[in-house]
Amino acid sequence: MTTTTKTTPAKLSKKEQAAHDEAILIQQRIDTKRIKSYEADTWKKIENWGRESGLLSQHLQTFCFGISGKIRKAIKFENFDIANGIKILEIVEQNAPDLLIEEPKVADPNAKVYPKLEVTLDVLNQAIQWDKKNKKLKPISYEMLANLALERKPLTDQNKKIAGWNLEILQKCGFEYKPA
Repeated sequence: MTTTTKTTPAKLSKKEQAAHDEAILIQQRIDTKRIKSYEADTWKKIENWGRESGLLSQHLQTFCFGISGKIRKAIKFENFDIANGIKILEIVEQNAPDLLIEEPKVADPNAKVYPKLEVTLDVLNQAIQWDKKNKKLKPISYEMLANLALERKPLTDQNKKIAGWNLEILQKCGFEYKPA
């Protein structure tokens, strides 16, 4: 069982207090890594299992939901998240350890793989021409691509990265680059 709150004896020297605080921080990092080692979907399974089995209180089910969201959105855990997450994992390990075994994800054989397009003026021009007809991009994204294609904005590394994301969206919507 881990301790994430400061419970120190009354008479510790500054050096001993610093060592104690450092030990708590190290344990919190270890516990956080343990919690994050499970995907958000696994935490949702734990929440459902806890509800169905009655082995997790409503309070702990709520923490499963919160941990799932924080993992999905990469939000920092608070001390109470860590403490409750470890408590939940201990309950699951005792009663349903099979929930913690990750199933390998099978790649969809029908999923189409799109080649990563190099961001060039020719690609950008074709993309904005295609999007004029098909209107798949948000106006701000279209405007960004148009400004790059018309050289109103420079093709910096950051702008190329943003343009690349927009080109991926267009490819998923049916855009295909045809070299001239």
